[in-house]
Amino acid sequence: SRYGRPGRVPGSVNVPAATLVNADKTLADLADAQAKFASQGVTRDKNVILYCGGGISATIDLLLLTQLGYDKLTLYDASMGEWARDPALPIETD
Repeated sequence: SRYGRPGRVPGSVNVPAATLVNADKTLADLADAQAKFASQGVTRDKNVILYCGGGISATIDLLLLTQLGYDKLTLYDASMGEWARDPALPIETD
C-alpha cells in the first residue's frame, strides 16, 4: 500500500467518493447518496469520521452528508497516510 500498510481502519465502512460523483463531474443526487450511505449503515445518530488516503476525497462524502442534514461529522485529515504508518494502530484487511 502506498500508505504504509494495506487495509482499513477497523470497523469502518466504505462509500467511495468516486461513487458519489457522476460522469459529468457533478455530485450524485441526494437521494442516491443517501441510499449509498444507508446501505453501509451510516445513519444520522452515529458519529461519522470520514477518511481516505489523505483526507481530500473524503470531503466529497462530507459535503453530501452535510447536505443530507448529518451533523455528527469529522474529517480525519491525513487519514490512512498517517494511520497506516503507525504500527501501533490496528488495520483490518478482510
